[in-house]
Amino acid sequence: MYRFKFLLLLCLFLGCAGCTSIPFKNIDYVALDNISPEQLRQEFKVSLAQKLAVINSIVFQYKWRNFSALGYTYLDLTNDTFQVSCMNPVGIKLFELTGNRNEITSNFVLRELLQRGDLPQAVGEDIRRIYFDLLPQTEAKTEKQKYKIIFIQPMGSGIMKYVFGGKDHLLIEKHYYEKKRNLWSVYYYKFQANKGSLYPSGLMLKHHRFGYNLIIRLKEVL
Repeated sequence: MYRFKFLLLLCLFLGCAGCTSIPFKNIDYVALDNISPEQLRQEFKVSLAQKLAVINSIVFQYKWRNFSALGYTYLDLTNDTFQVSCMNPVGIKLFELTGNRNEITSNFVLRELLQRGDLPQAVGEDIRRIYFDLLPQTEAKTEKQKYKIIFIQPMGSGIMKYVFGGKDHLLIEKHYYEKKRNLWSVYYYKFQANKGSLYPSGLMLKHHRFGYNLIIRLKEVL
């Protein structure tokens, strides 16, 4: 109930628009017959940016409506720390948070957004879902299909599934399960190369339990 009330309140402060389709092209799948899972994992590990300072456009989808915002995100993936701030389309600052894998600190939150639910916890959890744990562990079980390589490993109180594919052999999906129920998924449609490193540049988080989507598009690498 608190999460539902928070979503409705957040919608009031973000720009509102009608529902639109996902603004990304479908993955161009190719056969992965000659690609070994460990080779794929290692190549992805080497290519990933470990420190990201980016500006993203954000579309929050709930029910039949879309709500837009602009966000700044800094991540140090080596130390699992992040800083994120967000403003609505008319320039009103909504929040600024810092955190790591274990805790989240509110540096600023618009007072009205604190009236319903725990904004820092909700945002921090989604940042972790999207940007943390992008690489499967070496001991993860693997399942090789013609067009996909899937890594499966324990994560917290559940199971994480990583799906790699496409012509560049990159991470394209991440799914988290508890008791065989898919609680949330992240779909990575695009990665952008900058100074020899890869940045997620087009992605969507689907929170199956609470019924909302976050669509994030990279605008600028700082």
